[in-house]
Amino acid sequence: MTNRLVTAANTTVLMTDGKVAAIGQRDVLHQEGLPENRHETGFIVPPRHDHHFHPIGYAAAVTRLSVKDARDFADLGKRIRDAAAGLGPGEALVGNRLDDETLAERRLPTRLDLDRFLEDRPVLLYRYCGHVAVANSAALALAGVVSESGILRETNVQPVANAVGASQPPLEPTAVRRALAGLASLGLGKITAIVSAGDPIWCEVPNEVETLMAVAAEVPLDFEVLVIASNPAELTAAAERLDRGPSNVSFFGWKDFADGSLGGHTAALYEPFTDKPDTTGTLRLDHQHAVMMGRTCLDLGGTVAIHAIGDLANDRVLDVLEELIGAGGDHKRMRIEHASVLRPDTIARMARLGVTASVQPAFITSEVDWLAKRLGDRAESTYALVRLAQAGVPMLGGSDCPVESPNPWWGMSAAAGPGGLGNEKALGLFGAGLAVGDPAHLIVVDRDPLTTLDPAGTRVLAVYRHGDQITAESELAFV
Repeated sequence: MTNRLVTAANTTVLMTDGKVAAIGQRDVLHQEGLPENRHETGFIVPPRHDHHFHPIGYAAAVTRLSVKDARDFADLGKRIRDAAAGLGPGEALVGNRLDDETLAERRLPTRLDLDRFLEDRPVLLYRYCGHVAVANSAALALAGVVSESGILRETNVQPVANAVGASQPPLEPTAVRRALAGLASLGLGKITAIVSAGDPIWCEVPNEVETLMAVAAEVPLDFEVLVIASNPAELTAAAERLDRGPSNVSFFGWKDFADGSLGGHTAALYEPFTDKPDTTGTLRLDHQHAVMMGRTCLDLGGTVAIHAIGDLANDRVLDVLEELIGAGGDHKRMRIEHASVLRPDTIARMARLGVTASVQPAFITSEVDWLAKRLGDRAESTYALVRLAQAGVPMLGGSDCPVESPNPWWGMSAAAGPGGLGNEKALGLFGAGLAVGDPAHLIVVDRDPLTTLDPAGTRVLAVYRHGDQITAESELAFV
C-alpha cells in the first residue's frame, strides 16, 4: 500500500494506492513518516473537465497554420505564403481559425483573394467556427467543385476538404501527442473528445479514432469519446474499438449536427439574421436518421449529443430527444451541445425532459463585439446560463476548442462573471468536487478559484495523476 499526503492552503488530501482516501485538516491526517508534498501557497482543486473538445482539430491548430490573429488580407497572404514555403511541390495547404470579424476588411477572403495570395497549390482556410471554409481555385478544381466565391458552408465544405486533405502532409501522431499532453499544464484532467469515425472534421488525419487511440496512453488525461458517425455500423465499430483501447479512453456516445454557427450565418433560426436578412441559416438535422442513430447509441450504452445553436435547431433537436425518451431512453444520456439561442418555452421543455445543456461560456466574451449585430434583440436570449440554471436544466461546460482556447479558466471566468453564475457554479460546470474513493487526480493552483477566477493569471503549480506528481508539458501555441 502506497500512502501520500498532499497539503495546500485550503486542504490536505490523503492518497492511497492511487485513490483519494481522505480529505481534511493536516493535523488530523498527518502521520509520522508519511510522505508529504506541501504546497503552502497553493490551493488543491480537482482537475478540470472540458465537456466539448475537438482534440485532433486542436492539435492541427497548434502545430499547423493558424491565422486567428491575422490583421488584414496582406498579413493573411504573407502567413499563407510563409507556410507554403515549407511544403513540397503541389502539396496542399490547410489553415484554420480564420476570423473575418477581426480582419481589417471585415469579410471573408474569396477564391480570387486566395488565388492572389497563392495559386500554385490547393489552399483551404477554415473559419474559426469550423462551419465555413474558403478554397482557392486549385482546391476547388482538385475536388471538382464549382464555386464562384470559393466560400463553402456546412456540408458543402466536406467534398473539398476530402480532396485537399488527401493532398497535404499527414498530421503525425507525435504532433497530436505533444499538443494534447500540454493540456494538463492548464489544469485539465479529462476531456469529452469529439472525433469522427468517417470524414475528418478539419481534414487533419484520415482516421481520427485511430489517431487518438495511438497517442492516448502517453497523454496525462482521461478521454470520454463522442463519435461523429453517419450510420449504425460505423458507430458500433468505433465504440467497440474505443472500448478495446487504453485504460484512459472510453466510448461516451454519438455526436450529430443540427445546424451551424452564428458567426458563419449558418445557425438555424426561426427569423432571419439581423445582419443578413436573406437567410435563416442551415438546418442539417434529419429527424428519422437522428432517431435511428440515437437508438443505436443508447443500445451501446452511450450518450446522444447533438449540436444546436439557433432557436429552430434547438427545438428540432428536442423533438428527437423527446421521441427517444418516450421510447424508454434515459434522459440523463441526452445532451444538446451549445444550446445557444433559446426561447423561454424551449428552456422550460428542456427542464421538463431533463435534457442536459452542454454550454461553452467562453462564447459570451469572445462574441460580444458582434453577437447583437447577428441577432438583434435575440442576443438577450443567447447563452442564457442563469435562466437555464433557474429552470433546473442540468448544465456542463466546455470550450469547443479549437474554436476557443483550451484554457478552462477562461470558460469558468466567463460563466461566473458575464454568465452570472458565480464562482462555485461556474467551477461545477467544468468538473465535480473531490470525493473519497475518486482516482487521486489533483491539481494545485496559485489562487483560490472560489474567490478569484482569473483566466490570464491563474497558474497550475502541480499536477497529480493516480497519486503521483507528474511533470506536465506546456508546448501550447494558444491558451
